[in-house]
Amino acid sequence: MGHRQPATLTDEEIEILRLGREDPDVITNYFFRPPGAIKGWKFDYNFDPEGAWQKTIHHATQKRIVLIGGFGSGKTKGVAMSAATWCITTMDFAFMNCAPRSWQSELMYRFLLDISRNTPFERLIYESPKKPYPKIELRFWVRNVLVVSTMEFMSVEKNASAILGWEGDWANVDEGGQLDDLGGTITNLGSRMRGTTQHGRERLGRMSITTNSWDNPELWYRFDLANELPEDYLSIVVSTRSNHNVTEDQLRLMLKDIPEDEHQRFIDGSRPEGRGFYFSKNKVYACEDQFYGDLILDAVAKEAPGYGLQSLHGAGVTYFQVPANKTHVYFLLGDPGTDAAPNRNAPCLQVWDCTDFPKYKATLAAFWWGNGNHSISPFVNQLLRFMADYQPYFTGVDSTGPQKSTAELLNLYLMGDTRIDKEKALEWFGDVDKDKLMNKSIGGLDFSGGKKPAYLISARLMIEAQLMAWPKFVVGLRSQLTNYDPAKDTVGQPKIPQDLVATLAMSAYAIRAWFGIDISALVNQEGGEIPDFSNLLVDRDARFTRDETAALPSGRL
Repeated sequence: MGHRQPATLTDEEIEILRLGREDPDVITNYFFRPPGAIKGWKFDYNFDPEGAWQKTIHHATQKRIVLIGGFGSGKTKGVAMSAATWCITTMDFAFMNCAPRSWQSELMYRFLLDISRNTPFERLIYESPKKPYPKIELRFWVRNVLVVSTMEFMSVEKNASAILGWEGDWANVDEGGQLDDLGGTITNLGSRMRGTTQHGRERLGRMSITTNSWDNPELWYRFDLANELPEDYLSIVVSTRSNHNVTEDQLRLMLKDIPEDEHQRFIDGSRPEGRGFYFSKNKVYACEDQFYGDLILDAVAKEAPGYGLQSLHGAGVTYFQVPANKTHVYFLLGDPGTDAAPNRNAPCLQVWDCTDFPKYKATLAAFWWGNGNHSISPFVNQLLRFMADYQPYFTGVDSTGPQKSTAELLNLYLMGDTRIDKEKALEWFGDVDKDKLMNKSIGGLDFSGGKKPAYLISARLMIEAQLMAWPKFVVGLRSQLTNYDPAKDTVGQPKIPQDLVATLAMSAYAIRAWFGIDISALVNQEGGEIPDFSNLLVDRDARFTRDETAALPSGRL
C-alpha cells in the first residue's frame, strides 16, 4: 500500500473516538467492521469471564506487563488491537512489536493489514511499507488537527540498531521467553520509552512481554515482580481453553500435536518445570503417584462420597480430598495467604496421611491452594474444615513475621475467647461443625533464623528418600519444587512463588519430629547417596527427648 491522502474523520467518528477512550470496543466495533458485517472486532469476545485479559491489558496502569499464555490464547491479536486503538486515540503515539525472529514480529503486521481490509480503519493507513522493516503509519484529520501515529515491527536480532534508535510509547516483546538475552533486550527497550512528544505529551512508557511458557529464568523473574511491585508490574496467565474462538475440534487437534505432559505448559500457560537447583527433579517425579491420582479422578467422576477436586487454568489442581478414615493418622499444615493461586502469597493447606509411617509413605490426603480474596478468612475457614474432617494428630501453620500471631489468634477462637469479634468468628467458622473441633489446638512454625534450613533439609531428605507421595496431577507442587532456588529465597532477592514448598517443608519437619527420625544421620555427604536409614527409625510411639518435643509447637495431642 502506497501513500494516500490523510483521511478526515466525521463528527460521528470523532465522537466514537471520544467514547472509545473508556470502552475500546466502541472503536474496534466501528473501525474494524467490514461492509455488511453485523459487528466488528471486540475485546475478550468469546472468552470465559475468568480468562478474559485483553481489556485488562489495554487499560492497565502498570507500565510493565507480562502475559504468558497457551497456544491460541489470542496474545498477538489482543495486543495488536490494543495498540491500534491507542494509535487512533492518541496523537503522535508510537508502538513497536519486536520478536526473536522477523517472521514472528511480522505476524502482527499481517494480522492488522488483513483485518483492516475494506474497513474504516483502512482509510486511516497512510502507508504500510515492508522494508527496511514492516511499518504501519496512520495519518488522519480531526477537524483541523493532523494526527500521526506509527506501529513498527522488528526483529531483535536483525534490527537491533533500529531498536536502539527508536523512541516511543509502547514496546511489546513478542515470544520474549525465547530470547536468550531477554534481560538485555528489556534494558535496551526500557531506555527508549521516555520524554515527551513534539506536542508536549508525556510518553506512555509501557513495555509488555507476551509469550508461551518457556523455561527462561529472566521471564519468570519479571513475571514474579508483580507480586512485590503490583503498582508497577502486571502479570497474567491465560489458557487456550478460555478462548472459545479456538473451536473444540481445533483444540482437540492441538492437544494431539502436543505431548500430553506438556499440555499444562503450552495450553494452560503453567510455569515449566525448573532445573532442580535444590530438589532433584527425578526425586520429585518419584514422589508423584499416577495410580493414586487416577483413583481420585475416577472417584470424583463417579461422585463418590468424600471425594472432591477443583482445578484452575494455569495452576492445575488447586483442591482435592479423599474420604477421612477414623483409624488413620493425619497431619495438617498450612501457609496463610491473601492472594490467589498460582500467585505468590496464595493460601495453602496440606493434609498428610501418616498411618504406619515410615513403613508406608506419608501420602497427601487433601490439598487446597486457594484464593484469599485479600483476606485471611478463606484460609481459616478451609483450615477448620480440614480439621473437622480429618481430626489431625497435629495442626500447624506458618507463624513467621506478620503471621506470628496467626496460631495464637486461631487457638483463642477455638477456645471460644470472648475477645474474638463475633462477625469475624462467624466468617471464619461458616458451616463447619464446631463440635468436631473440641480439644484441638494449632501450633505455629517459624521460618526465621536457623529454622528455615531445618524445614528445607527435612523436605529434601524426605523427598530424596521417597518417604512422601502425592497425586501426579498436583502440578503446582512439582513446579514450585523444581523451580525452588535458595539463592532467590533470601532478603533482597526477587520473591518467587514458594507457598507449596513452604507448606511441604513444614509438613516434612513435623512428621520427622513426631516419628523420631534422626535427621542428622540422614544428611547427605557431598557426592554421596542417601544412606540406608531403616535401622534409624524408632517406634512411632517412642517418647521424644526434651529437644525433640520442643521442635513441635504443640507436642502430641
